Amino acid sequence: MKDRVYIMDKVKLINSFRFKIIIIILVCILIPITFLYTSYYYRVKEIITKKYSDSAVQSVYEGAENIDFILKDLREFSNIVFINNEINAALNNYSSVSQVEFLNIIRGLFTSRQDIEAISLLVDNKLYSVGAIKLDKDPEVFDILETTKGECVWVNTSMERTQILSSQFTKYFFSLGRTIVDLNTLEVLGVLKIDINETILEKSYKSLIAEEGSEVFICTQQGDIISHPNKEAIGINIKHKPYMENILSSNEKQGYISYQEDGVEKVAIYSTCDVSGWKLVKAVPTAYLYKEIMQIQGFIILLGIMYFITTITLGLFLAARVTSPIERLMKLMKKVEKGNLDIHAEITSKDEIGQLSSSFNNMIDNMNLMINKSIEEERQKKEMEIEVLRAQINPHFLYNTLNTIKWMAKIQGSTNISNAVSALIKLLRVSISLGKEKILLRDEISYVQNYLVIQRLRFSEKFDIEYIIDEACLNSFVPKLILQPIVENSLIYSTDEDSLETLSITIRAYEDNKVLHISVEDNGPGIHKDILDNILTHKQGIDKFSTVGLNNINQRIKLHYGDEYGIEIKSKVEEGTKVLIRLPMNNA
Repeated sequence: MKDRVYIMDKVKLINSFRFKIIIIILVCILIPITFLYTSYYYRVKEIITKKYSDSAVQSVYEGAENIDFILKDLREFSNIVFINNEINAALNNYSSVSQVEFLNIIRGLFTSRQDIEAISLLVDNKLYSVGAIKLDKDPEVFDILETTKGECVWVNTSMERTQILSSQFTKYFFSLGRTIVDLNTLEVLGVLKIDINETILEKSYKSLIAEEGSEVFICTQQGDIISHPNKEAIGINIKHKPYMENILSSNEKQGYISYQEDGVEKVAIYSTCDVSGWKLVKAVPTAYLYKEIMQIQGFIILLGIMYFITTITLGLFLAARVTSPIERLMKLMKKVEKGNLDIHAEITSKDEIGQLSSSFNNMIDNMNLMINKSIEEERQKKEMEIEVLRAQINPHFLYNTLNTIKWMAKIQGSTNISNAVSALIKLLRVSISLGKEKILLRDEISYVQNYLVIQRLRFSEKFDIEYIIDEACLNSFVPKLILQPIVENSLIYSTDEDSLETLSITIRAYEDNKVLHISVEDNGPGIHKDILDNILTHKQGIDKFSTVGLNNINQRIKLHYGDEYGIEIKSKVEEGTKVLIRLPMNNA
């Protein structure tokens, strides 16, 4: 039971207006903070990355320029060898030149350069080499070079075992190779291969290795590493690296690419060498770039937390101030639900809450007025029903007595008396049906016709009546006994027993826009204005009007259908009177 109460209280809290205000405040705080923090962080990050990258791209570009300078110098040296007259003469007369002479010519070229490790010349499948003594032979390189047509070919770096004096060493060489062609006959005379120590390339970019965790290397267009500070990486293909595919496929000479490797964000900066097409690549973790951002980020987070705590505290206070009047108003509403209408809300402000409290008070006042009005209308309705009951004068007994008199008159041949009593019986039949408050208009017209049968005996046929009724209106329900009192008033006030003039009464009924209009019009003497103004506001005595008077009819119609319906009287002295009845069409 306690758990159920706890759950219900929790649900009420979640659905409360105060809770929703707190959620709105939290959202309004967190969204701007998150947006500003994210925008600031990434914007600053982007600016620093771009500035550093631009600077780093320039440094890498300068490193590539240094490499190009080295390669251009080597290419120029190979051109000198290519057009050297002494070598060309020796190659053209190869059979007459001794091995020692060949080696002396090559050694002269080798000693002219300090950056060259070895020069090899393949002539007629015989290899002549000076410089570093290599223990591993690589004839496949010469096979590849023999297929070229004199252009410079850069051979990837490879590890070589060399011997100096009695000691052996492991070194990494990259090579420039080309065929030597007779410029006159274009005949291939031999294959030249110049070996250069890889450390020359490393020196050209070593200054770029400054940041912790950075990596700098040179690779071919196929992704093979030519030079790397870690010599074990030389010769490895790194095309599978997440950034190398973009670098190798890029048409830009230089640039940078952001990527992730092993969960670490990095930036790869590259530049392309013009001479060889090699790529000088520098990869550096972005964390190194963002040290300053991290410091700013920590400061911003601290400020954000302080701002959040301050704002949420102020928000809770404001939410309590805003919702407290609403909670008081809700308590008053619950009292109203239990039937207590003798309460009013206290108005403490002029804002929307104050206006809501004022509207609540007005609603309570209007409810009291409507309840009192409903009670009064019900009381009036009961009084009218009592008045009708009193007017019955024991109708069942009277109905049976009159029926006996009618048959006695018929037996004695008194036709007029029989007809009058028959008409009166029909009138009583309508009044007996107390359970039916509404009858068809055709029955109400029949009631009037029976009433006039009796009145013709009294007024000696001194009146005429005309019925102009639309057929569609005859089946509409109307409150019973609304026409007979009006016709009765016309007969009483408009007929003079000493007058020779005939009274004319016209009853009309038609429909207009779903409203039933019924009028009773006579050509009698009319009604004076002071009497006309009070007919519908004062009860008239039975000596002036019928017991169910015009005011009674008007009140019954309004009780049944509303204030927009009822009767209206138009009259002019010496011209006649017209009574208008408005009812909603209510067909059977």
